Amino acid sequence: MRKYVVLGGYGEMGRIASLDLAKTARNAKIIVAGRDEKKAGAYAKKLGKNVSGAGVDATNQYQLIRFLKGADVCVNCTNYYYNLDVMKACLAAGCSYVDLGGLFHTTNKQLRFHASFRKKSLTAVLGCGSTPGITNVMAAYGSNLLDRTETIRVRFAGYSFTKQKTHFVVPYSMYTVFDEFTAEPAVFEKGRLKFVKPMSGKGKEEFPEPVGKVTSFYTLHSEIATFPSSFRKKGLKNCDFKVAFDDDFVHDVSLLVETGLASKNEVEISGHKVRPIDITVKELNRFIPERKKTDDIEYVRVVLTGKKDRKKKQLTVDCLARSVQKWHASAGDVDTGVPPSIIAQMIASGKIKQKGVFPPELCVPQKEFFAELEKRRMKIIMSEKAI
Repeated sequence: MRKYVVLGGYGEMGRIASLDLAKTARNAKIIVAGRDEKKAGAYAKKLGKNVSGAGVDATNQYQLIRFLKGADVCVNCTNYYYNLDVMKACLAAGCSYVDLGGLFHTTNKQLRFHASFRKKSLTAVLGCGSTPGITNVMAAYGSNLLDRTETIRVRFAGYSFTKQKTHFVVPYSMYTVFDEFTAEPAVFEKGRLKFVKPMSGKGKEEFPEPVGKVTSFYTLHSEIATFPSSFRKKGLKNCDFKVAFDDDFVHDVSLLVETGLASKNEVEISGHKVRPIDITVKELNRFIPERKKTDDIEYVRVVLTGKKDRKKKQLTVDCLARSVQKWHASAGDVDTGVPPSIIAQMIASGKIKQKGVFPPELCVPQKEFFAELEKRRMKIIMSEKAI
C-alpha cells in the first residue's frame, strides 16, 4: 500500500490535493497533515476510510522527519517559505517530494539538492501546481513540436461569472501575492537573465471570451528559474512570466503595499512587536469563503515561438480550468491543487522514473499528464500559426 502525506492538507490548495488523492489513488493511505490536528482530522473524515488526519509542525525538523518515515511521497502544500525545511526532512526520512513552487529564488536553492536526492534514489518535482506546474509540462510539449524554441511566454488570466458580495476575493496565499507584487521579476532576454521593476512590462493579452482582453505585468515566478537551462539545447533566448489580475484587485493590493500594510518589518503596537503583513493576511483570509462560492474559469497559457522545418512557427498551448461547486473550489483551486496529486501518484507508481530534483518539464510524461487533467475536466487546447 502506498502512503501519501499532504502537508497543509486541509489548507486551500492542500484540501484539493488531499481530495483528489482520496478519489483517485488506488491501494493508498493518505495522511492529511497540518499544525492543527483537529482540523486535519475533521477534514480527513470527509474524504473516506483510507484518509486520516494528523498534527505536525513543518518547522520542527525532528518531528517532521519522524512523521514522514514510511511515506512514499510528501505533497507539500504549505507556503513556499517552508520548502527547504520540508525537503531536508524528506531526505532524512527517505521520502519523495512534490510542491507547488518556490517563487524563483527558493526554487534555485531547492535544485541544489539534486545529487542528495539522486544518491538516495528519491525523486523531488518542484512546482507542480498550475503555474508553475501545468505550464512547465505544456512548455515541454510545445517545444518538442518545434525543431528550435527561441521564446517561451507564460501567462494566466481568468473570469468570474459570480458577482461577489465582497470587493476583495483572495485568489491564493496572500503572502505569495504580496511577494509577487513587490519582488523584482526575473526576465530571460536575449540569452541573459535580468531583474526588472515589480509590476513592470504592462501590456495587453487576448484570451478567448469571456476573458477577452486583459492587462498583464511581470511578476517573479519559478518557470524563469528552470526554463533557460531546460530548453537551452533547443536554442531558448527569451522567456518571461506575466499575470493578469482584475484591475480592482491590482488596485487594492497595490494600495496595501504602498501604505505599508504588506510590510514584513516589525512595528511595535501596545508593547507587542508585529509584522503588518501578518495582520493584513489574517484579515484578508476572512474572504476566502467567497472564493469557494465562485463560478469561474481560468486559463494558464504558454506561447512558444521558434522554427519547424526551417519555417517560423508560433504555438499557443492553453489549459482551461473551471470551478467545481461540489468541491467548493474555484478554477484556481482546481488547477493548482489537482496536479500535485497526479504527479505524486506518477512518482509512487514509477511512471516518473528519474531520481533527483527536477522541474516538471524534465520528468513529467506529457500526454499521460494531460490525459489525467482531462479526466478532471481541465482541457488542453493548442493552436499553431506561421509567423
